[in-house]
Amino acid sequence: MPDFQPENLTSGPEGTADIFEAVYSQRAIRKFKNEPVSDEILRRVIEAATKAPSGTNRQPWRFLVVRDSEKRSRIAKMIRTNAENNPGIREYFSEGSKSDDTGQRLMFTGALSLLNDLDQAPVYIIPCLYRDDGTFSPTDNVLTGSSIYGAVQNLQLVARALGLGTVLTTFQAPILDELRPFLGIPESALPCALIPLGYPDANFGPTRRLPVDDVLFWDSWED
Repeated sequence: MPDFQPENLTSGPEGTADIFEAVYSQRAIRKFKNEPVSDEILRRVIEAATKAPSGTNRQPWRFLVVRDSEKRSRIAKMIRTNAENNPGIREYFSEGSKSDDTGQRLMFTGALSLLNDLDQAPVYIIPCLYRDDGTFSPTDNVLTGSSIYGAVQNLQLVARALGLGTVLTTFQAPILDELRPFLGIPESALPCALIPLGYPDANFGPTRRLPVDDVLFWDSWED
């Protein structure tokens, strides 16, 4: 077993080839430097995503990488306009930013900052669940798309290893009717997330999570 000690982790923007360090220090990065990401690196990140296992090796994914600054700005404007016109979203962020829990408060503040500055990320990656046998129906459920989750995690971990920051969002969900024609996304592809990616203007480092004993059950579910 590798001699990895989480308590020895330090903070910083650097990449790492150590899988344990990448996993234990991967943070949601919401601030990005104004620095382009090469096509070579983006291809490597997407290639890593495609190495994830999938049911019967169907590989039901496609990845739309948006680099064009005008397109990114237009998408960001769609997302912000939707949020501004949705009282529920405004209240959600307003209440969250007042939380008594420091971690929750910082998370909501960071999410609101990301929403306002989304077009500052040099790249958006839109992972899509793909069906080559047609379109998605109302009977499709979470299990239909479960194979894409491992691909997204691969994408984010390899980005972290290369010193790139990401944050998993579902900003695309409420604007799908606008996003599809704008980016030419067919009905056979279902955008499952919108992941801003770039060189971080923040640090990777130790994360705060529940202790493993709070979420682990042996052999049967117990309180």
